[in-house]
Formats: sequence, structure tokens, C-alpha cells
Amino acid sequence: MSFREEPLTVKIYVVSVIVAGLLFLFFNKPGYLDYNLIFYLLAHIVLDHMEVMLPRDKGSVSVSFAIDLALILIYGPAGAAWAGFSSILHRRTFKQFKELFYKMLFNASQLALSAGLAGYIYQFFDASPGKFVFAEDILPIALSSCFYFLFNSMIVMLAITLSQKVSFWGVWLTTFRWSVPNYFATLPLGVLIAAVNNSMGIAGVTLLIIPLIVARHTFLMYMDMRNQYISTIQALTKTIDAKDHYTHGHSERVAKYAVWIGQEMRLPEDQLELLEYLALMHDIGKIGIPENILNKPSRLSDEEYQLVRDHAAVGADILGNIKYIGEHADIVRYHHERVDGRGYPDGLTGDEIPLGAKIICVADAYDAMTSERIYRRPLTKEEAVQELLRCANTQFDAKVVESFIRVLRRKGEIR
Repeated sequence: MSFREEPLTVKIYVVSVIVAGLLFLFFNKPGYLDYNLIFYLLAHIVLDHMEVMLPRDKGSVSVSFAIDLALILIYGPAGAAWAGFSSILHRRTFKQFKELFYKMLFNASQLALSAGLAGYIYQFFDASPGKFVFAEDILPIALSSCFYFLFNSMIVMLAITLSQKVSFWGVWLTTFRWSVPNYFATLPLGVLIAAVNNSMGIAGVTLLIIPLIVARHTFLMYMDMRNQYISTIQALTKTIDAKDHYTHGHSERVAKYAVWIGQEMRLPEDQLELLEYLALMHDIGKIGIPENILNKPSRLSDEEYQLVRDHAAVGADILGNIKYIGEHADIVRYHHERVDGRGYPDGLTGDEIPLGAKIICVADAYDAMTSERIYRRPLTKEEAVQELLRCANTQFDAKVVESFIRVLRRKGEIR
């Protein structure tokens, strides 16, 4: 969405933060520009460029906060604020300037405010930049660091809340909570950089930055492995979808809808990732069903219908042998259960059915209803929603249905 398309409240908020950030920078210029400060500004820019993107565009992990904290301890608010604002020099700004200029300027301004104000918090407790003693300044360091994290998180969370019209705390649960461990793991590094700077200068700090780059590379390898893992799953599900001429892309759409519902219901990020994997593979049990049965235009015989019904249990048996996913294979087994107990394969009712299975059930049904089938025309999105409402508390869990309808409305899928 371009800045012009954003709601008026978002425009006012974004402009206010940008103006506040620029004013802070104007009134907080570094007293002097030496080689040390130039080194740290360049280090901040380099580390900012070495961010690792998280799944589903949930932001990125960067260790550049370590430089911000070190500058608070060495140079005070001005040095830290200008280092935060240097994120405006990110390559994304130049590659997608027209689309992202306001986001990048907003982000750089709020980082400048976060780092600069945290610097003033540090000084408020009689701590002196460039002369810190860890044992004596541990409280100012802890308070300024906590302020930086909370202020930075809340500024961005409020922007997302206003722009996407979602719950403030829902944004925290699904988007920002993952950043807490990374942030507090980076915090001691910033203190260590400042301490080494005081005793060994830039040469010693350079030796610290090298392990940071190695750690980043290790995490990048993990994310690459994760992406290869999900790519393998997607390739497998496309093979299964290809068996049925009328379900092309079905598994990926079901996974997308399931994640939407999970986000609306404020599931934690690890559960959302697991839900995405399971939704992608919810029909893996169809791998053993002949294509002539899956694509049969006439009514299925009792034996053929039972074979199709068995795909949920067969899929769970297949997934049960896969590490990490296997212990949650019952979500695939039960994605055709009904809350009134008339589903299959085990006739579970209500709370006996795992929440993940209830979510995939709704996502699966919605996509099936809105997709063309050999035996009927597709329903419109509004007709499918009415059918979900009609079957709430019988076939579907009412809370899951309500969450799905809310997210469909917010994303403009339905009125």
C-alpha cells in the first residue's frame, strides 16, 4: 500500500514520528566527528545491511542494536540517535524508493528517537558516556536498554495497528514477541563493545564484530535450511494437488487461510509456522488414491467414498514419521472432524478436536466451496461465508468461523 492510500490517521502518525525524529536529530548533533564515531556509524550501516529476514515477512533479525547501545555508553544520545537514523541508507530505500520511502523514513526516525531518548535515560541516572563502569552503571544500562526496546516496539506496533486495523496486542503476540530473545541476547554485546572500546580501542572492537558476522552467517544458514524445508513440502503438495485436476493450488491456499485465522486468533509464531506446515500437507493422504477416483464426475461408490475418507488418517500416519511435525500429526488426522461429532475418522466432538484441526477444517471448506469442481460451480466468497455461518457450531467451530470472517473483511476479500 502506498502512502497516499493509507488512512488519514496513519498519515498523521507517520508524519508526526518523522518530524519528531528529525527535530531530535537537529537539536542533538554530535559535538565532534572523530574516526571512532565514523567507524561505529559505518559498522551500524554494515550490520543493518546484514539483517536476516524472518518467515512471512515478519521483519528481520539484526545485531545493529549492539552498536546503538555501545554508542549510548560511549558518545551519549546524539551519537546513538544518528547511528539509528543511518538505517535510512539501507539498500531497500534506494531499490524501492517510491514505494518504501515513507516506511524507511519512519523507521529511521523512530530508531533515532528510540536510541536518543534511551541515551537520555542513561544520563538521567548520573551515568557519564565514555566513562562508564559496568558494576556502578548496571542499573542505568538496564533501564535505558529496556526503554529502547519498549519505545521502539510500541512505536512500530501502533503504526501496524492503525494501518492494518488489527489488535495492538495481537501485533505483539504474532509479530514482535519473537524479537525479545534476539534483543536481550544482543544487549550484553553492546556493553562488551563499549568496554573493549575503552580499553583497546577500535582494533579490539573489530575483533568483536567478526564473531557477530559469523553468528549472522550461522543464523542465515538456519533460515536457508528452513526455506528449503518448506520448499520441499510445497513441491510435494503440488504433486498431490496435480492428481486432482480441480484442486490446483488448493493446499497453498488452505495454508494461507489457516495462517490468517491463526494470526487473527493470536497464536504464537511457532504455532503459526507449525500450522502452515500441516495445512500444506493436510491432503497428503490422497497420494494413494487413484486419479480416476479423485476426478470421477459421477457419484462415488461406497468403497470409493471410504477410500477418500481414509486420506486424513493415512496422511497422519505418513506425517507421524517426520521429526517435529510428527507429534502434531493428529491435526491432519482430525481436520475432517465436526464439532457436533458427525465427522471422521473418529467422530470427535467440541474440545476433543485440536484447534489446529478446526482451523484447517474451515480453511479447507472455504477453499473447496470457492473453487470449481467437476460436479458443481464455485460459490462466491459471500455465499461461502454464509455457508460457514450456517454450519457454525455443527460442522465448524464458531470462534474459528468468526475469526476467519473478520480477517476476510479486513483484507477486502468480502464486504
